[in-house]
Amino acid sequence: MTHNLEPKLYFGDLFDQLKPEEKVEIIKPKVKRNETLDLIVNGYEKGLENFGLYLEHKLKIKIPESEFSWYYIAKLSAPSEIQSKEITEFSLLSGEHENKKDFEHFTGFYLSALINGSRDKDFKIITNYLSKTINNIGYKNNKNIDVNGNAGYGVGEGMNRGKITINGNAEDWVGNGMKGGDITVNGNTGDVVGGRMEGGEITINGNAEDWVGFGMKGGEITVNGNAGGLVGLGMEGGEITVNGNAGLAVGHAMSRGKIHLNGDYESLSIYVGNIYHKGKLIVENRRRV
Repeated sequence: MTHNLEPKLYFGDLFDQLKPEEKVEIIKPKVKRNETLDLIVNGYEKGLENFGLYLEHKLKIKIPESEFSWYYIAKLSAPSEIQSKEITEFSLLSGEHENKKDFEHFTGFYLSALINGSRDKDFKIITNYLSKTINNIGYKNNKNIDVNGNAGYGVGEGMNRGKITINGNAEDWVGNGMKGGDITVNGNTGDVVGGRMEGGEITINGNAEDWVGFGMKGGEITVNGNAGGLVGLGMEGGEITVNGNAGLAVGHAMSRGKIHLNGDYESLSIYVGNIYHKGKLIVENRRRV
């Protein structure tokens, strides 16, 4: 089966030409459709319709207790054992549906279902040409995903293993509830990086907003830029490092864990835990040093 892009570019060449956080000239990418892509798109369109009906309470469907309803609808719609190249092609085709209701909310779950159901391990998703962001890319991920462009909220939610790299910005809830694996965002993020994460590593190479590590139980978060307020809010374990500056109330309501501040900070609000400033322990459990 052949996979033809117009203009004629190999996938590696196409992906390498797209720079992080930059919209390139491929505004309306053209992909030659084939039988497999038709199957993927038809499943997507049906799933998008069912997703909307479900949200409007017009579709009654029994959702297993172990499944999140939105992902379950996507999984029912997505064909299995799709090859990595075809999923990249679909990421280019998905922009044709950008103006449809629920595009941002459903597309990431559908891409995640395709990836999770594939036998391949490495995937490339292209979002640079989109004017909207796609949420929940890499939901329950255990593969290796490169996203060239920005991502919406919920990147890598419930991730078990593997690796996700966002070559752009991401919105709120990066790595929410992740249990393992690695997430790297090469731009900035919104609120609640690593919320309730249990394991794995998250690296933000730009700035993060408020509530980094909210309720985290394990794992490591590194913010190489600045972080907003309430770093480590309610954290119960794990380790946070902020290499830039941090905002108000660092460590508020934390019960365990470590926070390393390598820049300046506005204030501390420590319950139980350890906070280091430029390598020096300044808060140990309830006692200030």
